[in-house]
Amino acid sequence: MDDRRPLRRQDFWTALILIAASVFFLWETSKIPFFRANAAGVESGQWYNSAALVPYGIFATILLLSIALLVIAIRQGGAPDTTTWPTIRAWLIGAGSARMVAVALIMLAYIFALVPRVDFSIASALVLLALIYGFHTRRAAPVVIALIAVMVPAVYAIIVNFPQSRWNVPHDDDWLTLIAFAALLPAMIVESRIAKQRLDAFLKAAPVIAIVVPLFLVTVMAFGFRQNVPNRTGLLFKQIEYHYYVNVRPFLSEQNRR
Repeated sequence: MDDRRPLRRQDFWTALILIAASVFFLWETSKIPFFRANAAGVESGQWYNSAALVPYGIFATILLLSIALLVIAIRQGGAPDTTTWPTIRAWLIGAGSARMVAVALIMLAYIFALVPRVDFSIASALVLLALIYGFHTRRAAPVVIALIAVMVPAVYAIIVNFPQSRWNVPHDDDWLTLIAFAALLPAMIVESRIAKQRLDAFLKAAPVIAIVVPLFLVTVMAFGFRQNVPNRTGLLFKQIEYHYYVNVRPFLSEQNRR
């Protein structure tokens, strides 16, 4: 059996960073009124209408999964020997830290560049596909390809559409992000077949997951919990919203009257 300790050592540090990040975002989310409360004279309403509901769910889930990852890493020998600095130094200058930096760059690009400016479903699909493909294996090439695929539209969006007044108006960054997603699909297939002479099952499912999960999430947020979603005039969401109010909602109302 292969020695999994090097991988578990990476999981150990990854879990610590994710725990710190999720705790930070949970703290920031706690500033949003959750239960009935007045904020600047405005009644927040019931808890299920609070804007904090989705962030609480997302970051609480990340926190729980990170703790589980930390426990698994420790049980399988991933915890570093705290009495020896070389163990920590080896991780800092090794591939594990480079992968963590790549993950951090992708998430920062997603949060601060893509989400405010690009259609939520398209941006989330690109990032999900990049994370699944780039970090499921330990090869360096997928990490580089995934990072480039996310950073190109993110850098474009933040440079060209930096002012808030341009976040919802143009769709050039939406189209570029969609093109990046479409380009990442054949790139990951070709690279995987060259490297491993086959296409892993997780890569076959990755495009479906990357597309279905954001669409389900944004639909539930917008029309189930009545949450405000980023960039409602995005290339894809405005079509979803249009068909919901023009076709789906009248159909459901007609069914309820029968």
